[in-house]
Amino acid sequence: MKQPDEVLRLFNKADDEMLQQADVKLSSFLKNKSAFVVRFPKLADPFASDWADAIKAARNILPDYASVAEQSNESDALEILMDEGRNLFQMLMLYTQLAFPNHAIALRSMGQSQYESSSRSHLKLPILLRKAYKEASKAEYKEALMDKGMTGSEIEMLNTLADKIENQDTALQNAKEDRSVDANERIIALNTVWEKMGLVCQCAKLVFQKDATRYAMFLLSENENKKPGDNPPPSGSAN
Repeated sequence: MKQPDEVLRLFNKADDEMLQQADVKLSSFLKNKSAFVVRFPKLADPFASDWADAIKAARNILPDYASVAEQSNESDALEILMDEGRNLFQMLMLYTQLAFPNHAIALRSMGQSQYESSSRSHLKLPILLRKAYKEASKAEYKEALMDKGMTGSEIEMLNTLADKIENQDTALQNAKEDRSVDANERIIALNTVWEKMGLVCQCAKLVFQKDATRYAMFLLSENENKKPGDNPPPSGSAN
C-alpha cells in the first residue's frame, strides 16, 4: 500500500512573516474586492471570510517551540525517575552486600550484573527494578535486608518506580508523536493561507494589468514559493 506523501510548506519564509503578509494582502483585497469579482467570480463571498478564517486558524495552532517545551518537560520528568531508580537499586545492592557478605548469588539474583547495561535505558531499567523487587520480596531476602536497615516501603518502591518509569516513558513518546501531528496540522493550515493569498495575487496580474500601483501591491516574489529540495525556512519558523 502506498504511503501518504509528506506534507511540506509551499512557501519559503518564516511562518509569522507569511501570516503578516497574508493580513496585508487580505486587507488590500477587501479594498479592491469588486474589481477582482468582476473578472473572477470565484473570489466573491465567502472567499474573503474563508481566507480570514484560515489566517486565524493558522495562528491558533501553537508554534513548534510549545510542543518542544512539552516534550522537554516529559523528558526531564523521566530522567528524574531514572535517577531515583538508579539510586534505589544501588541502595539495594549496598544492603544486599551488608546482609549477605561474600554472597555472589544474592547480588546476582538481584540483578547486579545487568545494572551497567540497563541503568541508562528507559526500557531496561524498569525490568531490572522489577526483577530486583521480586527477589528482594522473597522471605529469605526481605527479612535480612530489613534487619540491616532497608525499609519495606523502599523495597516496594522498586516496583513502584518501575511502573512510573514505564508510564513516563509512554508520556514522552506520546509527546513526540503529538509534536509530529501538530507540525503536520500547522503546515496544512499555513499552506491553506498561502494558497488563498497566491490565488489572489495571481488573479491580480490580470485585474490590474493597467494599474502599476495595484499590480505591485499584489506581487509575490518568485523566491517565496517553496521548491522541492529548497533549504528549510528561515530561523524563527515553526516546524
